[in-house]
Amino acid sequence: MSHPSDLKLERHLLDPGQSQIGDHVSGCELCQGRLLAMRQQGEDFRRFVYPATLDEVSRPRWRPRQALWLLAPAAGLATVLLVTRPGPPADYVGTKGQPLELTVYVARDSSAHALADGESVPASASLRMRVHAASPCKLAVFSLDGNGESSNLYASPDRVSGAFELPGTVRLDGKVGPERIFAVCEAPKGPLEEAIRRVAGDREEGVRHNATLSDVEFRQTSVLIEKTP
Repeated sequence: MSHPSDLKLERHLLDPGQSQIGDHVSGCELCQGRLLAMRQQGEDFRRFVYPATLDEVSRPRWRPRQALWLLAPAAGLATVLLVTRPGPPADYVGTKGQPLELTVYVARDSSAHALADGESVPASASLRMRVHAASPCKLAVFSLDGNGESSNLYASPDRVSGAFELPGTVRLDGKVGPERIFAVCEAPKGPLEEAIRRVAGDREEGVRHNATLSDVEFRQTSVLIEKTP
């Protein structure tokens, strides 16, 4: 008997009602055990690792008055892009204060690490995600890999707003190469699918160099990860 991949089991956990493997899982003790282990891992991450990481990255940092004075003239020219640098932690990836923010976490050494855009992770790593929507929106989260294949990771049944953690974990497929995780709000289905096709057509180059899907007017953000052996 063939069994579904870990990725398909993760999707089943996220949305059993839309799962295509429900019949198999209901009659397979092996897959039921795998699902139980995934649930436990997700619960442990949610209860212990994730809160500890949030406490650390949200802790106030001392900033010298001189440094603030030097930065002040540029404040009206551009928003600040948060990337990994010595000093304040990279708890968010994207533009500070933007309407939609996506943070991707990977477990490392019993703690959760917030990934910078373009950061490398093991190709079979398990990820968790946190989204902040400045105003209510119908949210969709999906990924696009270097082979041009997309995977739906989350779709909110109702409008969401504020900061919240996406349920469950997402385990990567084990294939080396780039993968970009997108979060979009209120995206019309037709224009969204067309934008995905355009990026997917360029395969790895498209995934690496298209931080946004198109010029269509919907809120969106993304995080690029590089999957390594």
